[in-house]
Amino acid sequence: MKPLDWPHLPFWRWTLLAGALLWTSGCSETPADANPAPDADVALEDVFEPIDAAGEDVGSAPDAEERPEPGPGSWRLPEGYYVPAKMEMTLVHPRPEAAEWAYSKNAHPGVRWEIPIVVQGGAWPFQYAIVDDGGAEGLQIGGELMREEVDGFIVHRVTPEYGVLWWNDPQEGDYDVTLRVSDQDGSTLDVEVSLRVGEDGWIFVDGSSGSPEGDGSLDAPFASVDQIHALGEAAAGHRVYVGGVVPMDGNRDNGNLRIADDTPTPAVWVGWPGRSGVLEAYEGKIVLDRPDFYMANLEHRHHEDYFPMEDSYLHMITVWYDTDRYTVHDVEFTRFQGVGTNVNLGNSSIMMLTKNDNGRNHVAVVNNTLSGPNGIMTSSYQLRHSVFEKNRAVDAVFTVADGSVWSIIYIKSGNNEYVTLRANEFVENNAWPNRKSALGVLRARNIELAYNTIHTPYDSGRTGALTLWTNSALSDYGWRSETPVWIYRNSLRQRISYEGDPVVNLPDGTVITERNILDEGSWPTSSKIVDLENLDEGEYFDEGMKLTGEHREERLGRWGAEIAVPVD
Repeated sequence: MKPLDWPHLPFWRWTLLAGALLWTSGCSETPADANPAPDADVALEDVFEPIDAAGEDVGSAPDAEERPEPGPGSWRLPEGYYVPAKMEMTLVHPRPEAAEWAYSKNAHPGVRWEIPIVVQGGAWPFQYAIVDDGGAEGLQIGGELMREEVDGFIVHRVTPEYGVLWWNDPQEGDYDVTLRVSDQDGSTLDVEVSLRVGEDGWIFVDGSSGSPEGDGSLDAPFASVDQIHALGEAAAGHRVYVGGVVPMDGNRDNGNLRIADDTPTPAVWVGWPGRSGVLEAYEGKIVLDRPDFYMANLEHRHHEDYFPMEDSYLHMITVWYDTDRYTVHDVEFTRFQGVGTNVNLGNSSIMMLTKNDNGRNHVAVVNNTLSGPNGIMTSSYQLRHSVFEKNRAVDAVFTVADGSVWSIIYIKSGNNEYVTLRANEFVENNAWPNRKSALGVLRARNIELAYNTIHTPYDSGRTGALTLWTNSALSDYGWRSETPVWIYRNSLRQRISYEGDPVVNLPDGTVITERNILDEGSWPTSSKIVDLENLDEGEYFDEGMKLTGEHREERLGRWGAEIAVPVD
C-alpha cells in the first residue's frame, strides 16, 4: 500500500478532501492537571466509554456520515513501541488565561472555526477526545493517528486533522466544552474551552471580492488592511479573516505592521475558509509586542519585489517582550525575502522570538509548511512550555541565512526550558544551499527532540539533521543532571553534530539519546553523553525516509520516527 501523501494545501481544504478522525471518548470528571496512569492491567478502552460521533452535522463537507475511523488496532502502543514521558503534560494552547477576544474563545456564526490542541511533554502519540461538547452540536476533533495495515504492521500516520478541534457551522451562543488528552502512559489532561459564537469583534477583508465601500462584515468585506487601520480604536480586540491576496499594509512609515498594547491593530489573522487567504508583505514585517497573537490557515509570503529597509533584520515576524501565548498554526510560508539583502546582519529568520526579562510562555508553532524560496523558520530565546510540532518543509530552497543562525528551527540562547520539538518533517525535495542543520539547540534545559524525520545532505561542518551545543559559557546558566536534553526516536540522514566541547561544564547524563536512527552517518560520542541503542553507520531508509528491507522487519515501530506495531 502506498504511504499517505500530504498535498501542499491549507488545512481547511485538506479537511474537505480527506475527512476527519472521529474517535471521541466520554469520561468522568478529573482535575485539569496531569493525572496518574490507571491500573496497568486495564486497557484505556475499558476505562473510557466511547461517544458515538457518527452522523454529526459537519456542514458542507462531503460524505459527512462516512468519515473514516482511525483504522485497525488501538491508538495505545505496547511497551517498547513508544517512549515514556520525559516531562509532565502541560497545556500550551488553548490557555484559559487568554484574553476574552482571543481566537480560541470566539467563532463567527456559520464560518468554520478550528484550533490546535497543543501539549508539551507527555508520552506521544496522544488521543484527543471531546468529553462534553457543551451543546455545540457538530463540534469535532481529530482524535487519533490514522492507522492502516501494511505488510504485517499496523502503521500509524499523522494527518492534518490530528490534534485539531473544529466546528464547520458554528451556531450563535455560549458553549463550555471539555476535552481530554490522554498519552501512552495513561496520564490525562483536561482542557476547558469557553467558546462564544457571535458577530461582534470580527473583521473580514478579501483582496479579490472586497470593496473600499465595505464595512468589514461577512457580507461586505473590506478590500485592504488600510481600511482596518482607518477604524482606529474601533479595531481594538478584533479578529481578522483574510480572503484572496491581501497586501500587508503597515501602520508605520517603514511598512511595519505593529501589534502592541499601544496600537488598536488586531492580533488575530486567520484565513477565511474557502477563499485561499494570502497575507503578502511588500515591505516591512509584523512587529509584535502583546500576548495572544494568532495566525492560522493562510499563506504568508513576501511579494516577489519585496525589499526590506536597509540595515533591518530580516524577519517576517519579530516577537518582542510581553508575548505569551504566541500561536502560528497551519500557515504556508512560501516566499521569505523576495530580494535577499542584509543577510549578514544577524538572526535572519521568518519568526524571531527575542530575549525578554521573564521568559516567554506557551509558544505553539504547529502544522506549518515551508516551501519555495525560504530561510530560517525560527530563532528563539527565553521559551517556557513551548512546542514546535508537525512542521514540514516541502520543495523549499533554504537560501537566506547568516552565520549567527545555525538551524531552520533554532532554539537559541537565553535559558530555554520545557520545550518539545516533535514530529517535524524535512524530507520532500528540499534544497540546502545555506548549509544549515534542520533542528538546532544552543542553550536549553528540559527539552526533547522526538519523532522528527530529517533528511539533509551534509556530512561535515556545522550542518546536518541536528546541531546541539553541549556546554554553556554563561556563569549563571549550565546544564545539570536534573535538567536534561532528550533526543529520542528520530529518523535522521547524514549527520548530527555536537558543537563546543562536549565535556566542559557538562555533567554526566545531561544529554540522553535513545533509539534514534542515523542513516549514512556516524553517531558522535562523548563520555558524558548517554547513548541508548542508537543505530548508525548503515543504510536504513528509502528515499522517503522510511525503514526498508530487513531493518523494517526487525525495527519498525521501535527505532526511528515511524509509529507502528506488528499485526497480532
